[in-house]
Amino acid sequence: MRGKCFCISGKIIATNLFGKRFSKKFIKKRDLKKYGLYLHPAVAVDGIIEQDGKILLIKRKNPPFKGYFAIPGGFVECGETVENAVIREIKEETGLITEITDLLGVYSSPTRDPRGHVISITYILKVVGGKLKAGDDAKEAEFFDLNALPELAFDHERIIKDYLRWKDGKVLSKM
Repeated sequence: MRGKCFCISGKIIATNLFGKRFSKKFIKKRDLKKYGLYLHPAVAVDGIIEQDGKILLIKRKNPPFKGYFAIPGGFVECGETVENAVIREIKEETGLITEITDLLGVYSSPTRDPRGHVISITYILKVVGGKLKAGDDAKEAEFFDLNALPELAFDHERIIKDYLRWKDGKVLSKM
């Protein structure tokens, strides 16, 4: 059973009870509070899958970054754990069935996604089934040599660099 969920983010952030749209610059905090709504970042997941020195990327079918390659992933749905979300998103976009092996990191720069403040939780996964095929928001899905990556969407170049550092046993961040 899924509970109530209010995530208000992006360029158009709210629809009032009458169906009118408000942009960030027009909506007031007191109006949100009146309806028990709060501004907060959206939560997304990304999944790193490496096989034989190659990393799985998808070519984005939709904006933002339409036509660019990206690590497969997407938004967490209400009532869903981030762990289930990354497994679901990988299957929807690539056809592969996966298991999580490790947590790589959390990427939270407010400017990492042009649609608004999106926090991505990035996992490392292994393939346990399925057949590679592009689906859902992916135009293509293929493995790329880690030394010959195409231009990437969002902050995915940074995420892959962090993954390579992690593979070398280096600490990614200190608290």
